[in-house]
Amino acid sequence: MRIGELAARTGCSVRALRHYEHAGVLSSVRQDNGYRSFTPDDVARVRLIRLFLSVGFTLDEIRRFAPCWQAGRSPDDPVEADVAADFYRRKLADIDARLRDLHVIRDRLTTQLGELTGTGPACAPTLEDSHEPDPRP
Repeated sequence: MRIGELAARTGCSVRALRHYEHAGVLSSVRQDNGYRSFTPDDVARVRLIRLFLSVGFTLDEIRRFAPCWQAGRSPDDPVEADVAADFYRRKLADIDARLRDLHVIRDRLTTQLGELTGTGPACAPTLEDSHEPDPRP
């Protein structure tokens, strides 16, 4: 199928599909006339990519798992479901770590605001008083 049909079947713009292909999470075959050609499995692939994007994954994170989709296995089969579940677990662990970091930062800011306004403790917390935020981006 051509890119316009894939876009219509997935509710995704042609521009987004080209972006996914450029990012390495979707692939096509060029026909003799230069048009991109996609398989019926690409409909499920694009839907899964969009689902991952909607819950906060980046295209770089999704690309790590694209080879198994592009090897011809459907994202709906049980092996792919296990891969997706592991993918979600890792993302949830990352979100939990970021939330912990944000709580530390919030506590520090609250303490410092209290000091500035005279409603908080006399001393700001030191680095030893709390855990340092995770340095990951």
